[in-house]
Amino acid sequence: MLFGFTFYQIAAYFLIYSCLGWCVEVAWAAVRRGVLVNRGFLNGPVCPIYGFGMLALLFALTPIADNSLLLFAGGVVIPSAIELAGGWLLYRLYHTRWWDYTDRPFNLGGYICLEYSLYWGLGSVFILKLVHPTFAALVDAAPAAAGWAVMAALYLVYAADVAVTAVAAAGLAEELDAIERIADGIHAVSDAMTGLIGSTAMDADQKLDESRLQLKLAGAELRTAGEKLSARELRQAVREARAKADEAMDAARDRAADSLRLARLRAELEARSGLLRRQLQAQGRGGLFGAGRLLRAFPRLRHGRRGLSLEHLRRLLWGDDTD
Repeated sequence: MLFGFTFYQIAAYFLIYSCLGWCVEVAWAAVRRGVLVNRGFLNGPVCPIYGFGMLALLFALTPIADNSLLLFAGGVVIPSAIELAGGWLLYRLYHTRWWDYTDRPFNLGGYICLEYSLYWGLGSVFILKLVHPTFAALVDAAPAAAGWAVMAALYLVYAADVAVTAVAAAGLAEELDAIERIADGIHAVSDAMTGLIGSTAMDADQKLDESRLQLKLAGAELRTAGEKLSARELRQAVREARAKADEAMDAARDRAADSLRLARLRAELEARSGLLRRQLQAQGRGGLFGAGRLLRAFPRLRHGRRGLSLEHLRRLLWGDDTD
């Protein structure tokens, strides 16, 4: 027993409310955006944060279930605390805010806001008063042996989904990080070249004319390669892009670097930017699993220390950022 519940009940409630929470998220997105999309962080029809949240509500609020005012207050505080902790943990793991409330009043770090906290309070009263008694009766009525067998199979699938999604999210975060670094590298190289042009313009023009064909060929090779990358090759391309962006930043800081080296770096960064741009486009258009699904599920995600939105990252990648 734990907080008055058997382990069988706890395991069953976690699965039930993870799935119910996913249904709520999908319905909410359908109403607001007019499209059906898998709004869960995982690939399957589950949202673990709802499972954890409901268990926390049951553990803490069952003794005061007859007091609607206290249920509402607890429903505001407990789910908000879990949402805050979950958002912070995901950010620490992937440097990405998968949901963001910074445009809403009375928000805390963009992870939670007063409006949705009040929704959690109302929803908690509704669930605990009207919905949970039905599910509790169904769980208690089911044969325990059959219930454990079904849940064992479901938890195995759940665990596999967590592992697959963790890999996909890490890969997407690495791609978004590469996009940000490439954009910063291009801007830094451009600024450094501007500072050098005054004293070395003629020499730089001559060297650039000599290497122009080589740079075009290198860019063409990257564009061709980007059309047929395997998952493993994409990860390698992302790592190489990040390394090249870091090299560009170092070169831009080195005022002794000549214009030719900076020009070569910029041309290569722009070619790699095109590769990642096409990859991001392809991911956003298709795929029921992996990074593409995450992009569609969380269109308001923000990445990196600066909290850049997905749209901002796209503008950086296209080279038309105006900030």
